[in-house]
Amino acid sequence: MFDTVLMGWNTYAVGLPFGVTSPYRHLRQIVFSRTRTASGESLEVTARDPRRVVRQLKEQEGGAIWLCGGGALAATLSDQIDRLVLKRNPLLFGAGIPLFGPRPYAPERFEEVGTTAFDSGVVLSEYVRSAAG
Repeated sequence: MFDTVLMGWNTYAVGLPFGVTSPYRHLRQIVFSRTRTASGESLEVTARDPRRVVRQLKEQEGGAIWLCGGGALAATLSDQIDRLVLKRNPLLFGAGIPLFGPRPYAPERFEEVGTTAFDSGVVLSEYVRSAAG
């Protein structure tokens, strides 16, 4: 179970026009932004280095970390990701946001640990970081 959710500002800001200032109030929410501020229940907006924040969170005893969104944030944190859970919907939306933004890192291998197809057409696939690199 997750106890912390990480988001980039653009992912967080989707709910603001609708008055949603704390989208996951049951979790500790950390939003990364160099220029913005916000407040909400269980919400922290920070300009700190995301990689350093994740390393500190991993040192703490407790639950897991959920990287909710932001292709640029995902690219920054790609070497910190232990498990990927990808949800695919059978819908075309247009351009969309890349899962990972540009990143200067070498390819990183993950191994599939399970895939579930639902009657709705949604497919949920889970991967863990490969020990082989």
